[in-house]
Amino acid sequence: MGAYVAGVAIVALVVAGLPATADTYRVNVLTFNVCAAGNRAGTCVRDLTPQRRKTWAGQVSALIRSRDVDVASFTEMCYAQVGLLRRELPGYHLVWYGYAKGGGPGREDRCRTLWGDLTPDTTPPDGKTFGMALALKNRTEGPPLRRLLRADHAPAAPGETIHPRGLLCATGRVGPRRSVCCVTHISGTETPRQVTGLVDEYADGAPVILTGDFNREPGHDQLTDVYGMGLGRGGYVEVDAEPCGAPRRGGEPTTRGGRKIDYIFATEADYRPGGAEVVKTDPELSDHLALAGTLIGTAPRPRRDGGPWRGSYPASARRRHGRRR
Repeated sequence: MGAYVAGVAIVALVVAGLPATADTYRVNVLTFNVCAAGNRAGTCVRDLTPQRRKTWAGQVSALIRSRDVDVASFTEMCYAQVGLLRRELPGYHLVWYGYAKGGGPGREDRCRTLWGDLTPDTTPPDGKTFGMALALKNRTEGPPLRRLLRADHAPAAPGETIHPRGLLCATGRVGPRRSVCCVTHISGTETPRQVTGLVDEYADGAPVILTGDFNREPGHDQLTDVYGMGLGRGGYVEVDAEPCGAPRRGGEPTTRGGRKIDYIFATEADYRPGGAEVVKTDPELSDHLALAGTLIGTAPRPRRDGGPWRGSYPASARRRHGRRR
């Protein structure tokens, strides 16, 4: 019942060009789409056998403890798993946001049927058993942001079903600084720009760690509104975007199908990328892999200053900001 590394893209600080000093600090982050209710394609539910599900909380808590994770986030999660994980991680504060019933409209609530044999506590007070969660090593401060996203982009095909998608943020002490930690799960009908706009408003200038399943590969044009580091017109670094000292949009695949669609971003005014690894649980319980990485906290710079990458994304000045592609 362990975990093993399936694909690794670890970057030493000396390679990243940022040696450890008294002025910097490490923040360890993990994000994992746990596919806890299965999906219509059936790529998860076949793995959610009773014996395998019994290992879930132990496996995930071991990943968090072994990497001394400061912030963990989960998408496609069932509320029942919050209690299971809370028992395994008594030192962490878990924040939940349920925005749907597991299984979708008109179908059985698989969150209850799949996890009810492990805990009687399967349903939160609002009845939304399916959503996302954050686990923070330190306590949270103030009210979290729980937001159902709107469809702000046309679906790929006319009449395509639009599923609820959400954003969850909580504020807490991460390392020596007060920071905003967020997780989102979007599809093709919700843009990353909508997410970063909501996050920026909630954060009000505080450092941000933004994680989750963006359902877009690194080269997707819409992620240009997220990436900073000279890779786009946004204000975020990606945890594994500097593997050889030169920024790039890429990374190891985070899905069983070989796509990189899960991310750990952070405000470039406050963090540098410190490397990442893709982790596969054993046995598998999801069609995604966990993404674990390290961010290097630095002295804060002016927002959108761009740091050492200032002015290195020439296309940003030529594109109309609101243009869709």
